Amino acid sequence: MKAEVKVALQGKIANPNKEKRHKLNVVLEKYLKAVKFFASFKIKDKNILQRKGYGEARRMFGISSTLTQTARDKAVELVKANEGREFHVQQVSVRVNYRAFKLVRRNTKLTPYWLYLQLDGDGAWYPVQFGEKQRQMIDNVLSD
Repeated sequence: MKAEVKVALQGKIANPNKEKRHKLNVVLEKYLKAVKFFASFKIKDKNILQRKGYGEARRMFGISSTLTQTARDKAVELVKANEGREFHVQQVSVRVNYRAFKLVRRNTKLTPYWLYLQLDGDGAWYPVQFGEKQRQMIDNVLSD
C-alpha cells in the first residue's frame, strides 16, 4: 500500500509575457473575490458552505470547479483562524492541486522548471523559479 504524501511548494513565476501575466491577474482577482464571498458566510464547515454558496460562486466568478473549491477551503480556514474576530481578506495565495498543474524539468536558459497551469479552462506554460531546498526536493521526486 502506498502512503499519500502532501508537499507544498512555493515558487516564483519568472517574467511571464504580458498576455500570460494579464491572464494570471484576472484569475487571481476572481479567486480573491470568491474567497471573500465564501468568508462572508462565516461558516466553519466545508460541506455546509458548499451547499449554501458553491453554485452561486461558480456563476458569479466564472472560475473552475477546482479553484472554487480551494477558495471555499481557504475561506473556511480563515473563518476558523479568526473565530470571534473581525477580519478582512486582503490577499491570498492560490492553491492548485494535481488536476490543475503539471511541473516538468527542461533544460532552458531561463529556468529548468516549467509549470503548466490550467486555472480557467485554458492552460499555459510558465517558467518558474524555486529556492535551493525546493529544487533538491523537486529533483528527487522527478528522478524517481
